[in-house]
Amino acid sequence: MNRWANAVPDREQQLESKRKAIIREAARVFSRRGSHGTTLDDVAERLGVTKTALYRYVRNKNDLLFACHEEAMEIAREALDIGEAEGRTGLEKIQIGMKEYLREMIGSMGVPVLILEENALTGERAQKIIALRDAFEKRLRGLFEEGVRDGSVVPLNSKLAVFMLLGAVHWVTKWYSPDGPWTADDVSDALIEMATRGLAAHPAEGLQAKIHHVTLPFERPSE
Repeated sequence: MNRWANAVPDREQQLESKRKAIIREAARVFSRRGSHGTTLDDVAERLGVTKTALYRYVRNKNDLLFACHEEAMEIAREALDIGEAEGRTGLEKIQIGMKEYLREMIGSMGVPVLILEENALTGERAQKIIALRDAFEKRLRGLFEEGVRDGSVVPLNSKLAVFMLLGAVHWVTKWYSPDGPWTADDVSDALIEMATRGLAAHPAEGLQAKIHHVTLPFERPSE
């Protein structure tokens, strides 16, 4: 058996790797400018390639938009896979999974804004992404309900809890910049910890994420 058979990517794997890189860079452009205000020329310029070169991987802007949405939903699915595999309770599964989801989104894609943008996709493609999104939200609701059953989450309306959590997560792309003082890890750890603290049946006494370890600019009042 050839020991190098799986070590060197074949042509198909190389093309898929390049396609993934294009999708993720395109997602950043779409997120900054909006899908309606972005052209393939804009994406090509950002990548440093010609528009003709892009046509090897996508036929048009709608193809690229759809690919960005699919990639985002794949990240979401894989994040919950990790949460379910590593978490011991419903709450832990949510925390681990959503930290992974947010970390990947702001570190690699910057695409939650695309998911929220109205009319970015239409027809069958829009319906497919909506179905994937609904499945993701249903799965997340199931984890909240599991948490209620196992005692790690306070009794709550799981649908409302999902809307609250995803709203907080997706809003990060409105203000987060990788050039700022916080890394994707910093933000994902801190935000998910804060967002889920009020849902925990037994919240920790203090926040643990390092982003919260700050020196206050004033003295606490004496008791």
